[in-house]
Amino acid sequence: MQRYTYLKLALKENGLTLQQAADRIGVTKGYLSQLINNKIKEPSAQKLQALHEVLHLEYPPREKNIGVVFGKFYPLHTGHIYLIQRAASQVDELHVILCHDASRDFDLFQKSSMTKQPTVEDRWRWLLQTFKYQENIKIHDLSEYGIPPYPDGWDEWAIRAKKLLSDNHIQANAIYSSEPKDAIRYQELLGVDTVVIDAERSFMNISATQIRQEPFHYWDYIPTEVKPFFVRKVAILGGESSGKSTLVNKLANTFNTTSAWEYGRDYVFSHLGGNEKALQFSDYDKISLGQAQYIDFAVKYANKVAFIDTDYVTTQAFCMTYEGQKHPFVQAMIETQPFDLVILLENNTPWVNDGLRHLGSKEKRKDFQELLKQLMHENNIPYVAITSGNYEERYLESIRLVEQLLNDKKEQNDENSNYENWAK
Repeated sequence: MQRYTYLKLALKENGLTLQQAADRIGVTKGYLSQLINNKIKEPSAQKLQALHEVLHLEYPPREKNIGVVFGKFYPLHTGHIYLIQRAASQVDELHVILCHDASRDFDLFQKSSMTKQPTVEDRWRWLLQTFKYQENIKIHDLSEYGIPPYPDGWDEWAIRAKKLLSDNHIQANAIYSSEPKDAIRYQELLGVDTVVIDAERSFMNISATQIRQEPFHYWDYIPTEVKPFFVRKVAILGGESSGKSTLVNKLANTFNTTSAWEYGRDYVFSHLGGNEKALQFSDYDKISLGQAQYIDFAVKYANKVAFIDTDYVTTQAFCMTYEGQKHPFVQAMIETQPFDLVILLENNTPWVNDGLRHLGSKEKRKDFQELLKQLMHENNIPYVAITSGNYEERYLESIRLVEQLLNDKKEQNDENSNYENWAK
């Protein structure tokens, strides 16, 4: 950081203009501008002290102790958090550098058992959310695109790292790492002292590679803000009185996890006085948004899997049944909010009239079931149909399907065990 650049930030934080600050310390605006832009070689100590007092800063200023941590955080895990917290406790300011390379990161995904690839924005979010209450931790990102894969490419990587540190006015006193070999290269190429923390993984014996391969096996090492990314969403579909809600409740209890109830039913009570006859076309986007909020809440607090009572396809089917047309917003939700497993219950259980159901005849139940299948086919949504009308058989078959989902892995590449990459 340049000598007095920090004063610019202090002016902004105190809500002062150059003129206001200059007036308070008895100098001209031009003089103050030159001072904070490091144009005055030997400024008056008296004026500097006055300015620091106005800005509520210590004088003479104490040199900050600055630390840096590099990593891919693919994904962020408790070992990373331990390293970052240890480093943050030793410095005044810690800069965490998220390293990314689209080609390398996609290769990692292909060699993992993850069902979707985390984006750079996902990884940013995990870091920002995890450390949002620690003001001395700052997050940056470094593109490693085009750099030869680890362990080659150190010289080019160092050039980019130095530029990032310079551009952000980061004069590091120490770089923190849990990899002794990397720590040596940091010190050699960046000219900064390095501190190795828990190299033996004695406190947090975990790696991102392990989580990428078996996220549910290492579930306890995945931070709260990262777990929702790995949660599997299971939607239970069916027509009115098909047993969806009861089955969702049973499964959530069995797997010790969360569920999202059918928001449409709550909406009818809260907005329509408890009668579906008051529904109109403009209600279906609101119902979909409410369902999305229920799902987000269930996923956030889930234990590996979340069970969803009714999805957006069902909402669209009701819209088509009652309004005679598809709703474009509901269609957008269908296309952008997928589920990991969709179970379709055959509508062959006894129909119970609870005051909110109007599709109880044999013909209407059959038509609605066929409409659900048609919509899933049109939207290329794979589903598993459970045709048994026996409640216990449905329950046991659903358990089998969910266990299969949680244990399912993509085929592993034999090179995985030997694959090394930047910033483990």
